[in-house]
Amino acid sequence: MIKPGLALLACLSLPVVAAENPLSAAIARDYKASLEPLFNHLHANPELSYMEVQTAARMARELRAAGFEVTEGVGKTGLVAILRNGKGPTVMVRADMDALPVEEKSDVPNASKVKVKDSGGNLLPVMHACGHDVHMTSLVGTAHQMAAHKGEWKGTLMLVGQPAEERTGGALDMMADGIYKRFGKPDYALSLHVGADIEAGKIEASEAPFSGADLMEIVVHGIGTHGASPHTGKDPVVIASQIVLALQTVVTRDIAPREAALITVGSFHAGTKGNVISDTARLELTVR
Repeated sequence: MIKPGLALLACLSLPVVAAENPLSAAIARDYKASLEPLFNHLHANPELSYMEVQTAARMARELRAAGFEVTEGVGKTGLVAILRNGKGPTVMVRADMDALPVEEKSDVPNASKVKVKDSGGNLLPVMHACGHDVHMTSLVGTAHQMAAHKGEWKGTLMLVGQPAEERTGGALDMMADGIYKRFGKPDYALSLHVGADIEAGKIEASEAPFSGADLMEIVVHGIGTHGASPHTGKDPVVIASQIVLALQTVVTRDIAPREAALITVGSFHAGTKGNVISDTARLELTVR
């Protein structure tokens, strides 16, 4: 994992040539003064997809303070920040803002203790387990440095805070809300993701897409009955379990070994009591 603020700057043609150069020193000062507190705040106060109201408001304040024109409410809870700096290309840099319904089991000072009700009324723990807090901090760090180095580049910088990446709908919502018609279609678009398997201080770049993800829901309809008389019903748990096991062979047997593919069943819900066979079983999975 790398310090927030460093990753995107390496992609933006700023003169990064050595660890001791003035830009690196400026980033280090910015991180200590403002980016680290921002990261700690974002990590400790995560919000679920389409609920990023306070997160978006904080990002809007940060980007306005950096001199950007900020429009909120794009694609529901998304935002777009524009910095115009003469004639030149439009470069879009995007960061996602939502967190996951995951409990943080750490004792770090900025650990999330947040619990919220989701759209279905379920009380869930929330955590930035996928690094979106780093992404947002990097976006603000990029805003600071690009504004400070306006004499070294020309064009328009478009910074995007995207909602609902975890549910895969946020980007589509921003497109449906006319982001390119309203703010201009970028000539270049940059994004990043952090990874714990990459050595600290290093950046990994690849021409291949990181992932093309979609979500799928499977509902298995059975016939409910008492657990003591399973022969009188149709058990959807058994059927759904067979589906889960069969899905594991799709990647290993139906996809060529050199092809990138992934199927993960992350949620399996059925029944309310151990001695009752339910009417339905519900699977939620990600396909990449």
